[in-house]
Amino acid sequence: MNKPFLIVVCLTVAVNAGMGLIVPILPTFLQDYGFSIAGLSLPFVSLIIGRMLSKTCAAQIIALLSNKVTLVVSFVLYALVFACYPLVESAYGFIALRFFEGVVEGISIICLTDLAIVLSRENRGKLMGIFGSSFGVGFVVGPLLGGICFELGGAETMFAAGSVMGGLAAVVSLMVPSIEQVPPKKRGVWLLPAMAHMKFLPEYGPSIIRRAVFFSFMMVLPLFVTAQLGLKATEVALYFTASAVISAVLMPFTGKLADRIAPEKILALSLSLMAMFIMLFGVTGDVVVFTSLFLVESLVFAFMLPAGMKVFADAVDGHPERTDIVSSFGGLTEALTLVLAVLVPWLYSIDALLTWIVIGLICALSAVPFVRRSLTAGSVLGAADTETGRI
Repeated sequence: MNKPFLIVVCLTVAVNAGMGLIVPILPTFLQDYGFSIAGLSLPFVSLIIGRMLSKTCAAQIIALLSNKVTLVVSFVLYALVFACYPLVESAYGFIALRFFEGVVEGISIICLTDLAIVLSRENRGKLMGIFGSSFGVGFVVGPLLGGICFELGGAETMFAAGSVMGGLAAVVSLMVPSIEQVPPKKRGVWLLPAMAHMKFLPEYGPSIIRRAVFFSFMMVLPLFVTAQLGLKATEVALYFTASAVISAVLMPFTGKLADRIAPEKILALSLSLMAMFIMLFGVTGDVVVFTSLFLVESLVFAFMLPAGMKVFADAVDGHPERTDIVSSFGGLTEALTLVLAVLVPWLYSIDALLTWIVIGLICALSAVPFVRRSLTAGSVLGAADTETGRI
């Protein structure tokens, strides 16, 4: 792995670790601020809105400041956000900081994704597998670090750790290479990619699925395994940790597979299997069966994501408006996440099985373009073989 790409991976781990740092104590912490149970979603919504707005305009900011300066400034602000958390004395102040954290995260993630595309032109499948696994590593490291810091010195120590991590990441950002940026053109509809860029939506679909499935699981899984399977709330985290570990360990290797086999075929199979396994979640009331299905789905996901990231990177690399494409689709993903934040709990209140079916159907829908391409490619090869036989 080249050094610049390794730096990008480390910074991606830092961003995602910061996101998960306060997860272990978040419900208790928010109730201390006076949030009701129903109001616990407000800080999450404010975070998503901040990410959505910043991702949408990230290309303009990166073009203005350069990718290196953008990352340095983002992580400095990240450090300041965590330094300010212990100072707020009201729920509204916490929500405002959460929004600002989302703004900083959104810009930095777009910048890091853009860098990963440019720096992965050789062995792209393998490198994208490593880049994809850095999200899972960050999700494992963040809550673990947050829990340890909280046990050692309370919330102040936990927030201080986040601030120090942001400061160190700002220093490391000075070592990223500068890449050429093209000022983005004005879009037709705000929050949506330009019509000329919508042709890349199928290729970006797996990245949307990554976020949609993970976010849906965060809302549905705790409810399902406690109410339907009878597990304790403290055991829910084991599912997310297991999934993150599987992804982090396997993706560098499954990414190599995407360099050797047509990634479209991997996506056609893996997205279809994910859809099937997720739908099956809702028809089991047995803990062992559900856990087995969940672990297998996590395994399939580890094959899907590197192939999806490679397909998208191959499609947009070299495009003069690459950064704007990454930015606009990132904003679209956050907007869809907001829709899920309303839709998924409403579906679950109607029927748990219906919720799993809808999440599975989203995966199945994203598989359709790749299934069609795989079938078309097979038909073309078969026709070519027939023609060769005639000759």
